[in-house]
Amino acid sequence: KLSRQVMLKSNNQRGLTLLEAAIAIAVLLIGVLTIVQIFPLSFKLGKTAEQTTMAINLAQAKIEELFYLGYDNLVVGTVEPKHRLAADSTNPFYHYQRQTDIEYVDQNLNYSAGETGLKKITVTVYWYHPLLKNESSQETIILISKK
Repeated sequence: KLSRQVMLKSNNQRGLTLLEAAIAIAVLLIGVLTIVQIFPLSFKLGKTAEQTTMAINLAQAKIEELFYLGYDNLVVGTVEPKHRLAADSTNPFYHYQRQTDIEYVDQNLNYSAGETGLKKITVTVYWYHPLLKNESSQETIILISKK
């Protein structure tokens, strides 16, 4: 009798261990599948960050170019209409467009029709946003004063 009780206990424990292992495998599988589904989203977010950084760098390059010209050489108006930054589709800049506007502003940074001694340069870079599936833009603004 004692031998039979030990065998029954032993068989029940093995079944419980097999059930626990099956549950653990299922939980692990759900975790792995969740992580696999996150990869495409994280790739898109990484691409978005890369494109935004590129847009900021392209805007900054134009601002530095204009800043170097000096206040008196900056013409008020649209100095660079919206256009592609590269004609060749294999060039990474092909997917970006840029527009640059210069205007007079007063001491409150409001638009002014006449000379105020303060110019606002607005550089806007456009690109296609893969996550939102539309055109995105990054606007960078700098003020330059007359010396």
